[in-house]
Amino acid sequence: MPQRSKGERHVITARLPISDAEKLAAVVDATKESRSDLIARLVHAHLKTIDLDRLTGQETLPIAKAS
Repeated sequence: MPQRSKGERHVITARLPISDAEKLAAVVDATKESRSDLIARLVHAHLKTIDLDRLTGQETLPIAKAS
C-alpha cells in the first residue's frame, strides 16, 4: 500500500559514528518507525528550540505591515 504524501520534502544526509548508527538502527527496529521519519521528527523538534533571529543577531522591526 502506498504511503500518503507528507508534502514537499528536502533530502538530507548525515554521517554518524558507527555506535550512533547502530543505536539508531536498534531504535528503528524497536519502534517500527522509519529511519527517515525518526530523524525528521528529531531534527524538527530540535529546530523548534532555536531562535533564529537571536542566533543571527537580527530582530524583526516593530513596523506594521502595509495592506
